[in-house]
Amino acid sequence: MNGEITETEKALVSAMEPIYLGIFEGIKAYVEGDILGSGKLNFIGWKPHIDRLWRSAAVNGLEISYTKEEMLEATRETIKANGFDTNVYIQPRVWPKAGTGRYLAREFHVVIPTWKFDTLLGKGNPRFGEERRFMVSSWRRIASDALPPQAKSWANYANSGLATREAARLGYNGALFLDNRGFVSEGTGACLMTVRNGRVITPPVTASILESVTRGYLIEFIPRDLGIPLEVRDITRVELYASDEAFLCGTGGEVTPITSVDDIKLGEEYPGPITVKIAEHYAEILAGNVEERRGWLTPV
Repeated sequence: MNGEITETEKALVSAMEPIYLGIFEGIKAYVEGDILGSGKLNFIGWKPHIDRLWRSAAVNGLEISYTKEEMLEATRETIKANGFDTNVYIQPRVWPKAGTGRYLAREFHVVIPTWKFDTLLGKGNPRFGEERRFMVSSWRRIASDALPPQAKSWANYANSGLATREAARLGYNGALFLDNRGFVSEGTGACLMTVRNGRVITPPVTASILESVTRGYLIEFIPRDLGIPLEVRDITRVELYASDEAFLCGTGGEVTPITSVDDIKLGEEYPGPITVKIAEHYAEILAGNVEERRGWLTPV
């Protein structure tokens, strides 16, 4: 926190801090060789995640008073101070310091919390195949002329919170957004991919989605590594219902299969075979077992 390793219970700020004006990033580190085990850790996508943090800061008028290399070393120190040797989630956060002008602030907190998490991926992981009923939310995804959905701003997640609460209230596991044009956008915290006739389809950035690092990696490896055709284009709600498979992808969600949307079951097999193939290959990438993708990993 602000350049010092600090115990969580001592990382305190005033209730007057304008945290709602802040930004954050979500990054994960996985165990080399076997992501269900323990041992040496590698970050996945460190550079594109940190580059996005800097873009989010620029869009939201914030400044980060450390270099990208200093952020990397600070994150490594924090993970080592915790003694973590299993999969770790890292969430760098930046927001204006209270009393420094808020909207035109020039002093900012920089905090890097880290904690352990349980992955959905890995062969034989029972969590991957759990059924997940989703709904199309009555809330629309924020438009880019209202808030910047391509940036990871805390304010954007109020939109996600409304849709998540609606889904929970109605008994669903999660929600999907339409954009302000009526096309399918994304989930409340992850991007969406569908499968129709053996082809993966995902909405474009112009559908008010976050510029997801994980989505970018999947767009690259699905056709090249697996030979599965992939399209980036608008998806209608009707097309979503007619999908053979659908899954969320993101740092948090990894590859998360969806059983049904608005109680319309997707396909005949769950999890779908293409979703399984993608998830298994991504797990191997995260573990460092795919040589041509090792450039996506950075050692902790």
